[in-house]
Amino acid sequence: MANTHKDQTTAKHSFEEAQAADSHAEQAKNLGTAIFKKITSLSDNNALAEIHAKIAAAANQGDDALLEKLFAQLNQAKLDQKNIADQYKGIRGNNSFKTILQAYSEEFRDLAYSIATEVIKGTNVALKEARTRRSSTAATKREKSPAVTYTVTNPDGKTADVTMRSGRAGADLTQDKEFFELLGFKIETDEAGKEHTNPTHFKLSNGKEVEAKRAAIVKAIKETTAFEGFTIAPK
Repeated sequence: MANTHKDQTTAKHSFEEAQAADSHAEQAKNLGTAIFKKITSLSDNNALAEIHAKIAAAANQGDDALLEKLFAQLNQAKLDQKNIADQYKGIRGNNSFKTILQAYSEEFRDLAYSIATEVIKGTNVALKEARTRRSSTAATKREKSPAVTYTVTNPDGKTADVTMRSGRAGADLTQDKEFFELLGFKIETDEAGKEHTNPTHFKLSNGKEVEAKRAAIVKAIKETTAFEGFTIAPK
């Protein structure tokens, strides 16, 4: 037969290392512990521990009659454990682990279903919590990184500010009306109520046409690829 004791020792060591590793998420460790307890609870015999606890309680209460009864139960439990331990030895000596599992295949399958269900539920919770933390972190970063505002100056020295907005705020062009008008754009509204510039595009020095968005205009002024004579600086 295989050296199951050595295999168990190696598995126990690997489990303890995984539980101690800082790189493993706490939810994963908790799930592993829960599954371990669920499986091992089937093989644990807590009869002696339970009787010892009752004896301690009876001793604190000074209940001699109960103590006598409990000690008798303790002796019987020890005898029962010895007898069943002998039975286990006989079972292990005459059967392989695989044979025992096959003999209890229905019970083992039910246990496997139960554990798989716990893994699915536990993993689902962990993934949801991870997504929530990522969303929260991203939101915090956005809050900590305010939009940058630039001051644009035309060749005549007239200035206008533009804030690098995004999302819904970026669709509101009227907020930076002076900026767009300084560069020769008009802000118009279509039938759907959506704002756009007129013209909608501008041409770079290499002939390429680019949509007239804040970021594209700012980049072109910085790189002097359009809007000759205009300058830009952070506010």
